[in-house]
Amino acid sequence: MVSKTFENLAEEKQLRIRHALLKEFSTYSLAEAQVARIVADSGIARGAFYKYFKDLTDAYNYVLGVALYEIHRMIPETPTVDNVETYISTIEAFVLETDKTGYRGLMTQHYRYNEGFLGNEPTKLMVGDSGPEQWAITVLYHQTIRDIILDPDTMTERITQLRTILTGKY
Repeated sequence: MVSKTFENLAEEKQLRIRHALLKEFSTYSLAEAQVARIVADSGIARGAFYKYFKDLTDAYNYVLGVALYEIHRMIPETPTVDNVETYISTIEAFVLETDKTGYRGLMTQHYRYNEGFLGNEPTKLMVGDSGPEQWAITVLYHQTIRDIILDPDTMTERITQLRTILTGKY
């Protein structure tokens, strides 16, 4: 968890550090990342890095959290069979915008290397009458995004595959 000291920094300095973290973790896996490059890119002292973050994993989790917040901010709250096209449009927009936002490299590194390095958690159980349906749709959306990030040339086919299974229009 990012420290209070970091949260109290001027916005410009926080942004500079976030950019350095994004650059590092978009280029290198967590296992290959270096504090030295981050502090050089952000213009902070090595000791300051450790005032703001416990370690590299803490810094990675912080920048990943920022990215995931931005990604999920534009996605409707609850997936259902009634909002399939909304979700698919959001997935397409996100994937097309990842290069502009700078998150493509981070997400590629995350899915390719860091997800396994950090350990995996089970998917969230969803309750209620539509819980199993929401769970299945959510898993399919996330897997589709993961697959597109890892193999961008297959986006059209993967979106078609997702739409086909969720609408039942074979």
